[in-house]
Amino acid sequence: MAERTKVITFDVYQTVLEYGDALIREIGEAIGKYYGEIGYAVDPNVVTEYYRIMEREVRASRIMNLLYTPPMENVRRLAKRINQRYGIPLSSRLVNDLQNVIADTVINSQNIKVIEGVEEVFSILKEEDWLVGIVSNVIFWPGRVSRALLTRFGLWRFIDYGVFSDEVGYPKPHPIIFETLINSLVGDRVPDVAAHVGDNIQEDFVGALMYGIVGVLYDPNGSYIPVNSSPYEAIKCKAYIIRRTKDVLTLIDMLNKCG
Repeated sequence: MAERTKVITFDVYQTVLEYGDALIREIGEAIGKYYGEIGYAVDPNVVTEYYRIMEREVRASRIMNLLYTPPMENVRRLAKRINQRYGIPLSSRLVNDLQNVIADTVINSQNIKVIEGVEEVFSILKEEDWLVGIVSNVIFWPGRVSRALLTRFGLWRFIDYGVFSDEVGYPKPHPIIFETLINSLVGDRVPDVAAHVGDNIQEDFVGALMYGIVGVLYDPNGSYIPVNSSPYEAIKCKAYIIRRTKDVLTLIDMLNKCG
């Protein structure tokens, strides 16, 4: 019997790595410090608020319109708001500096951590001959920063291939970003099983289903399923919801039985 081709892909943030308001405040403080170094007094709290507003706007745009905007453009728009507030001239050098400030802050931050169970799950997936991929959107920092973080935490060694929206030019939930990753993993083969795990119901869950692979919603807060129902089979062999990362291991057994 020919060996089955099994593919599972993951979102990065809030699925493999997690962060919260502490990272956003850290970025705001780093940007405020940068402005201080070039001679302008900028309140980090204002920066943080503008950052959150921009983040919400970008997320809404890519869900509603499948619209991709490059990280540099998002940083430029953030800088424009800050500079207009404080009467600071906008320049390409300033925008480039700000993107570097954000990237350096994220890469070195202690406010990002690996979600419990991820390393164990990745290791077992590789032992069981699954092809493991990463597919992730970007907002203020490019995909290379996410790769650096996954390497820093020792997770990139489990990844067979990864794609980010700034490299593809399309964001999740657009089918093209999923297609790019799957094709990079399996070439001209058709996988026997293919699933995507992510925490965002529109970008990850619906995006995977739109492309035609199994959608797995990571729902640690139990917004969609009761505590003791994970993995929950929403649509047989098509759509699942999990509450814990380790439930991926039960899930792959279920998928192996789908034929």
